Amino acid sequence: MDSKAKTITPYIRWLSRFSLLLLSLHTIYVIGWAVVDIAVRAGLWPVGLWNWDADAFFASLSFWQEVAFFSSTALAMVSFWLHLKRSALIIPVFLVSYFLYRLDSFFLTLNDLFNGIGGFETFTPMLVLQLALLLALMLLWGEGYFDRSTFRRQS
Repeated sequence: MDSKAKTITPYIRWLSRFSLLLLSLHTIYVIGWAVVDIAVRAGLWPVGLWNWDADAFFASLSFWQEVAFFSSTALAMVSFWLHLKRSALIIPVFLVSYFLYRLDSFFLTLNDLFNGIGGFETFTPMLVLQLALLLALMLLWGEGYFDRSTFRRQS
């Protein structure tokens, strides 16, 4: 670990807990939608639970959009584990997860069935949460909180 990481100040401790909370919220959110997606496709989701047609909506999603979403979800779970391990690999892993999630969100805006479901009030809170999380992770990186030995060349 970096020498700075040996001394954890109250600020770093707070920032670490805050980022872990944001990452937990993000991960729970995407896992929740993954469970809904799988349940709807498997016919386990109660018909009429929402005021929109979940079957038609999930059936309208492309294969590549689903790949982007489920890959983003898996990488969010890996990011959570990396945060617990204090691994600096969390930065590139979460950035890829974030990019894939935003790609999925972009595809959603092109879906006619989604336009009646989500919008500004759906995307804005998640975008704010993700950007706050990225900022917190970068600040922790700068403070030397994460173990960067993974990136060092072994002699």
